[in-house]
Amino acid sequence: MMSILLVLALFIAIVAVIFALQNTAAVTVSFFVWQFHESLALVLLLTVILGVLIGILTILPGSIRSKWRISSQRKKVDILEKALQAEKVQYEETVRQLELLKNPPAPEREPEPPSSESQAAAPPIPLPPA
Repeated sequence: MMSILLVLALFIAIVAVIFALQNTAAVTVSFFVWQFHESLALVLLLTVILGVLIGILTILPGSIRSKWRISSQRKKVDILEKALQAEKVQYEETVRQLELLKNPPAPEREPEPPSSESQAAAPPIPLPPA
């Protein structure tokens, strides 16, 4: 994209130089009480520059306002994304707690101590030789 703009600017500059070289006749420009005698190319160049400046000054406030609004909205989006993430975490915790309430884990039973009858009936465990 940048190379296309560069080629276009170069083309416009070449056309402007050719126009200036071919239009060297002096013209009289009257503005209120002032009168200027300059070449036609210079007069047209000054009017184009003045038009570009007026156009930039006209567009500039809206552009600044748009950039400010975009920046403000990006900050709001960041805040809302953080809030959404916090809500998701809270939601997942609430669902987990609800599942625990619906299906409580089975209580663990403590192992019963062996009865004296089962110890008497069991054969003694041989010790390894020393």
